[in-house]
Amino acid sequence: MISVLRVLRPYLGRHRRALTLAGLAMIGEVLAGLASPWPLKYIFDSVLFEHTRGGQRGLRTSLSGHTLVFLVALLAASVVIALLNGICSYVDDRNTDVVGQEAIYDLRRALFSHLQRLTISFHHGQDTRVGDLLSRLSSDIQSLQNLAAAGVSNLVTNGLSIVIMVAIMYWVDWRLATLVLVMTIPVYVVARRTIVDMKTALKQARKQEGSVSAVLHEALTSVRLTQAFGREDYESRRLDQESRKSLAANLNAAKLQSRLIPSMSVLSAISVAVVTGYGVSLAVSRSITPGDLLVFISYLAGLQSPIRQLLKLSYAIGRASAGVERIRETFTHEPLHEVPGAPEIGPVAGRVHFEDVTFGYEENIPVIRGVTLDADPGQVIAIVGPTGAGKSTIVSLLPRFYDPWKGRVLIDGTDIREVSLSSLRSQIALVLQDSLIFRATIGENIAFGRPDATNEEIEEAAEAAGVTAMVRRFEDGFDTVVSEGGTSLSGGQKQCIALARAILKNAPIVVLDEPTSSMDSLTEHFVMDGFARLAAGRTTFVIAHRLSTVRNADVVVVLDNGEIVELGQPANLLSRTTTRFAQYASTQALVLGRDEGQLSG
Repeated sequence: MISVLRVLRPYLGRHRRALTLAGLAMIGEVLAGLASPWPLKYIFDSVLFEHTRGGQRGLRTSLSGHTLVFLVALLAASVVIALLNGICSYVDDRNTDVVGQEAIYDLRRALFSHLQRLTISFHHGQDTRVGDLLSRLSSDIQSLQNLAAAGVSNLVTNGLSIVIMVAIMYWVDWRLATLVLVMTIPVYVVARRTIVDMKTALKQARKQEGSVSAVLHEALTSVRLTQAFGREDYESRRLDQESRKSLAANLNAAKLQSRLIPSMSVLSAISVAVVTGYGVSLAVSRSITPGDLLVFISYLAGLQSPIRQLLKLSYAIGRASAGVERIRETFTHEPLHEVPGAPEIGPVAGRVHFEDVTFGYEENIPVIRGVTLDADPGQVIAIVGPTGAGKSTIVSLLPRFYDPWKGRVLIDGTDIREVSLSSLRSQIALVLQDSLIFRATIGENIAFGRPDATNEEIEEAAEAAGVTAMVRRFEDGFDTVVSEGGTSLSGGQKQCIALARAILKNAPIVVLDEPTSSMDSLTEHFVMDGFARLAAGRTTFVIAHRLSTVRNADVVVVLDNGEIVELGQPANLLSRTTTRFAQYASTQALVLGRDEGQLSG
């Protein structure tokens, strides 16, 4: 429970008033519960029984006026105590529930925000599975939410009740109280061992549930591939294997939980029987009064409820603690380093300089080596080369998806690691090879980088990127909602939307990763006009396959094995048949000026 509260503590600060009210209500609830047996004690000792002339106690044969008034007062006190208990319970539950739910809400937002800012290396790491991350945001958070709804209040009120009850029992009779504590030792030993085993089982269960979520996510996002290769049965077996592991872990935890309460009940019943027998002998010997014995037995019986509640709570705490460990583990991953109070970089002219840059995704395995490259404002830099040469890696360093191991990347002479990430990325527009489309309208997808754009600006960007002709085919036009991932669109249509998004952003630096790779010739014709308008006056980096994209570049950079092997104007490189660039063109029968050819890479 301490680990749970430690995680929630940063999100409880703004709820001090509600927490104070809840704390006071908890104390009132405990005191009211502890006070409930006392009217019965006085009813037994002072109303039902009376002192006889011989100093003995005898059952009263009638109720006099004074005794009757006293009885009514005691009964009224019982009602008032119950009423106070109910009010305090309401105030407690109301405030703790509100605080708990809002704290969980803030935690979920913080966790999601943290995940959004973690490096691309984390998200693309071999140990990272999207389904498992979704499990942390849903199931793990839900386990905390279930605990927060009532767990904290139950823990405080029941724990405080037990402590005060034991103290009062010692005040009533230390001999009976000591016997209770002695009889509690086996109860504690059994409970402690079971709870430890249960937490271990629940931790394994939470881990397996994350694996199940990961398998589900992979299978559902790849359903087209699964059906194409007839692998439905394989995916079902894979899910069944992971689900069985999760089921076994959860059943083990549930089995331990089911054993805990009955074993505690049996041991507690034995304890009550022994203590009651000893208490009766003390009452008969006049060491305590019947009322004292009644109060003591009431507290002894009353102990069973908070103990049972705490034992039940241990299961919820175990599940929440397992989730907390996974959440805390996520927070240990550091986002991309940003200098505290880093200044903004924009607006920029667009002068880019890669200075002796070396970088790789795995330690000691560089993907690019000693890359030095300059791009002046308004230039179009085309990057070509074989698969795995490092083309996409170079442009990924520009918006700081990764930081170089060695060297620097500068924009207008400023190291991009010394400026704020938000201002840096606001100066760069990207069109990725794998176009990312959200389940939203076409207009909203285009305006993703500029949500404040007007309808006229969205339509102008769409026209420039060749989207308008596509939109006319849809009944709802720009208000047409596309499916998740853009599966209701063709690859070329998605790429047109991505290009329109970049045009609308109007950033001084543009990165295009194979912008026309999924387009037919007709679509490409419209897009190349938009591409020319997008690149005009902007520093543009293009990872190109098609010659139609490369031929208008100011500079062609040829990469091989992570190093720049050639650099120059397209025409100059093609004029020399011995260049790598000319060889790529010759291999695919490319001639400068033809639009249908493709470059390897």
